[in-house]
Amino acid sequence: MRERECIDNYRDLPIGKYEEICRLCDTEMTEIDRKVAIVSILTDRTEDEVLALPLDKFTDYSAKSRFLEQQCPENLIPGVARSYSVGGYVLVPVTDIRKITAAQYIDFQTFSKERETKTVEMLSCFLVPRGKDYNEGYDVMEVHDAIRKEMSVAEVLALLGFFFGKWLRSMQTTLTSSMRLLKKTDPEKEKELMAAYRSLVDSLTAGDGSRT
Repeated sequence: MRERECIDNYRDLPIGKYEEICRLCDTEMTEIDRKVAIVSILTDRTEDEVLALPLDKFTDYSAKSRFLEQQCPENLIPGVARSYSVGGYVLVPVTDIRKITAAQYIDFQTFSKERETKTVEMLSCFLVPRGKDYNEGYDVMEVHDAIRKEMSVAEVLALLGFFFGKWLRSMQTTLTSSMRLLKKTDPEKEKELMAAYRSLVDSLTAGDGSRT
């Protein structure tokens, strides 16, 4: 039987496993206990199985897990695919912002306020099963589960970068129109609107504008 390998990059790391690891980092535990737990997640072993590994193998897996200490390299982030086959669903990204419904927009805004813990929920707003309308005729929780288990962190970053980019460009278009009107009627409001916009952009891009 071929020995199970250890995930060592974001392209092979499912977003659900990444979420588990993030929760570990917010939990009080010793560094070695955290390392054992992370290796357990990356190798699909129980923690007892990890502790039973030969020391050289555990050391090797620990070294491979260090990719988590860095952001996902840009060259690992793919383009946005036309569809994603996960968990028995074919999920189609809504790439035309004009086709986004009010329900999708409102849900996305709601989840984006907690995006550190609601990444999958945000994605599900714009990944709709082929032949279905948003949130109709399918189990949203099943879609969440499929995304967690089968979509990689790299794919998720590509999609979030795309969707946030579309959203920001849409806001920029609205802002430009509003600024022209305010410049003529209320210069102070114009300054307030620009400050609010810059604050929102910083919050969505973590201040550096990168897709990661």
